Amino acid sequence: LYNPPIRVAEEFAMLDCISGGRLVAGFPVGTSMDTNYCYGQIPSLTREKYQEAHDLIIKAWTTREPFAWNGRYNKLRHVNIWPRPIQDKPHPPVHIPGGGSVETYDFCIDNTYSYSYLSFSGYLRAQALMNGYWKRVEERGVDKSPYRAGFAQTILVADTDEEAERLYSEHVSYFYNRCLHVYPGFADAPGYRTIKTIQTGALSQYAPPRGSYTQLTWKELTEQGHVIAGSPETVRQRMEELIKGLNVGNIFCLMHVGNMPADKCMYSTKLFAEKVMPKLRNMFPDWDHDNRFWTSPLDKRVTAGRLPKEAPTGADLAKTYA
Repeated sequence: LYNPPIRVAEEFAMLDCISGGRLVAGFPVGTSMDTNYCYGQIPSLTREKYQEAHDLIIKAWTTREPFAWNGRYNKLRHVNIWPRPIQDKPHPPVHIPGGGSVETYDFCIDNTYSYSYLSFSGYLRAQALMNGYWKRVEERGVDKSPYRAGFAQTILVADTDEEAERLYSEHVSYFYNRCLHVYPGFADAPGYRTIKTIQTGALSQYAPPRGSYTQLTWKELTEQGHVIAGSPETVRQRMEELIKGLNVGNIFCLMHVGNMPADKCMYSTKLFAEKVMPKLRNMFPDWDHDNRFWTSPLDKRVTAGRLPKEAPTGADLAKTYA
């Protein structure tokens, strides 16, 4: 049986090699729906297993010699992954998707990972949870770089606000009013979240809002921040509210929603890239040089179809490795 954490370590490393050092690794715990109900994992052991798998992956990335691993859930006589990631100082950056568990705050701070809140409920509902994260950062006495945090937001751009509603409302309604119809019992199995998290009042990201996701209108979804949609100027203003309000330097732009066809997605994405994104650059000039949470790609890359006309000589090799 191939060990799952080792497979993750090697496949991530392969992606880092293929992309020339552009991998940003994500380590989600997994929703209670899939981890506990579909895969049959015991809810109260989910985070313990996750922690061990994480530690094994990081050691596999950063240890140059073969080693043995004698964990509670993984026992391996020889660990020696291949390939190894290009980003090895010390390893590729890691973003941790957070969904409401306060233990994840300390995990990200301890490992210098970016805490990335992933939610379909939008940035307005995320304010309380992100405030809790920044409060914990302050309590731990570490810097408050906005790149310590990230946020995922559904974004839809058109020439005007009216056109955005006309083009995208049916697809937004399909996703929120039908695809997110999750039975609350499946969203949060007993034991999946710890007592400490429950005591804070933090809600699971999959717990539906009051009244559920079954009858929300376009106006409600946009005004409540579930989606950011409208003209380039409207989207720019709302994105600035999100970025500054949550103090997040990493934005995961969800440009497709529900059953949206490819041409609409490309249209919205093009408008965002050309008319919105340039105006959102350099939002945190004081932290412009904080590269701890981003990639370190190779300076020089081989391009497709460009092979040397002649094989290097011994003199060439000697000069290269002198």
